[in-house]
Amino acid sequence: MKKLTPKEEEILSLFWEKGPMFVKELKELYSDQKLHYNTLSTMVRALEEKGFLNHEQFGNTHRYFAVVSKEDYSKGTLGNVVKKYFNNSYKNVVSLLVEEENLSVEDLKKLIEEIENQQNDSQ
Repeated sequence: MKKLTPKEEEILSLFWEKGPMFVKELKELYSDQKLHYNTLSTMVRALEEKGFLNHEQFGNTHRYFAVVSKEDYSKGTLGNVVKKYFNNSYKNVVSLLVEEENLSVEDLKKLIEEIENQQNDSQ
């Protein structure tokens, strides 16, 4: 999955939240009101070129919509972080979370139990 800039992520999140939109509607919702319409339009087209958005045509204008779900993007982003910073090891990620006390041993035990229950339910 291609990497997005923070601004591109912000724009994409508006599509996830609000659904299909014209650039004019997006401009009204976008927090950076100083951003020119043409710049925002260019960024939306870049998201389309990267495969995150698509459009349907209405006369001379386009209504854009997300084609990558937030969940799929999150999974891809997490995978990239694990690959880049943790030697492609989710075990290393969990170890760091426990070491930094962001995840307690009790939480880890509960997580293992939930995973085991999910695996048992799917069999």
